[in-house]
Amino acid sequence: MMWNLINNNLKIFIDPFTFLGLKNLEERILLVNTFKHYLSLIDPNLCDVTFFFPKYVEEELGVRRTFLPDDKVVFIEKPPDHLINVFPIHPDLESTEIGKAGKMLNEFFSIAIQNKCIFYLSENDFDKKKQKEIEDQYEIQIVKLQELYKKIEAYTQGFYNYFKFRYAVYGINSPDIAHAMSDEFHHRTLIYLEAEINKNNPNKELKERVRSFVHNRYIDILITIDKINFFKLQQRIYDVEHGFINGRYNNKPHLQGYIRYYINYYLFLLWGAIDHLAWIISDIFSFGYNPDIGRDRRSVGLHKDKKEFLEKIKNQNADLYNFIISDEFQEWLYFFGQLRHQNAHREMFAAASLLVETDESKISDEEIDRIIYKDVPPIPKEIEHRLPPEVIENQKDLDRTNYRISKMKKGIDHFALIPKNGQQFIFDPVSRIELDMKNLRGLIQKVFDAYTKK
Repeated sequence: MMWNLINNNLKIFIDPFTFLGLKNLEERILLVNTFKHYLSLIDPNLCDVTFFFPKYVEEELGVRRTFLPDDKVVFIEKPPDHLINVFPIHPDLESTEIGKAGKMLNEFFSIAIQNKCIFYLSENDFDKKKQKEIEDQYEIQIVKLQELYKKIEAYTQGFYNYFKFRYAVYGINSPDIAHAMSDEFHHRTLIYLEAEINKNNPNKELKERVRSFVHNRYIDILITIDKINFFKLQQRIYDVEHGFINGRYNNKPHLQGYIRYYINYYLFLLWGAIDHLAWIISDIFSFGYNPDIGRDRRSVGLHKDKKEFLEKIKNQNADLYNFIISDEFQEWLYFFGQLRHQNAHREMFAAASLLVETDESKISDEEIDRIIYKDVPPIPKEIEHRLPPEVIENQKDLDRTNYRISKMKKGIDHFALIPKNGQQFIFDPVSRIELDMKNLRGLIQKVFDAYTKK
């Protein structure tokens, strides 16, 4: 059963200072109480979220946070026995206020790391370099409240349990409806663009083209991003639960297959969205192109080599034209277009990690054999005599490869190599999703502005 592979519990540490920073009572209630109530209504309840809170510091800090009796909170009643020096403190500072604050922070992070929390909720501003260092070493992300909301939403939506802290998506079990209700750009821009176009009595082809973009393609892109975020989060939970931290690589990342599937689907949807929009532009401004004519199909598009089509856009609206031909937009089109082209015509993108060799991964076959076969032979003794020598050697080669991979360090989570001007560029399609959506929404907004001003 697939759900046996899924981690159903998300662990979050709450920095007690967070509640001092939350002036809004609604935010305090939403964080634990309302969300817990929502989870209790889910049937079947596939997912859960546990908050960890260091109650032992309340008196010292003069902070109080009242939780309801049925909130899913683990109260930590005493400092950790083993302190992890996430923030090293110079001996001369130990007795100062800075030293005491540093020690308390180390206690909080020690609790979070030892309880395998993957998010550390804090309204404090941490040094970005140090924050990245903590995440790389301990696989714990420091997040502020709004960031945590998005993480929890991604987690619940992976189970088709739709909940939004910021919108009234409560008890909705359809991803289409949930996103239509909660995505601001959808209900503030796309819906209005569709309504404006429909006011002018478009032909049925244009009406359907706009409808399918607004209610199908755009929504499917959002749902697919949900899935990527969910399985990426699942892989992080799995790695933390099984001790794959401090750069140690999990050589059996079973959730990467789901990430790869949804990234590839997302890239096809995104590439199609650009082509889809180009035809909407052609139709709403009456450029006269026909998708049933081969020459027209080759002429319509937003890449800079579609000079005839872009010239028509320029004559219609300079702002839309300038946005499309800008270096930023054209470079974005090039990179994700190249990746999509490779996917469609040559090889599927694999969402594998970029691995870096270490001294442990570079040891000889003989040294590895002494380690991995110290107590257990490659093939059980009782059946070894039945197998040809090459089978045993193949098993050894596989074991050695797995050992080497397990000792490598992870450089980048997901990567592809994209050629440009004789050079190879590393492209991470997961980390660029935010940029993708910024450019896609930016383009749609320019189309909306141009249409309403024509």
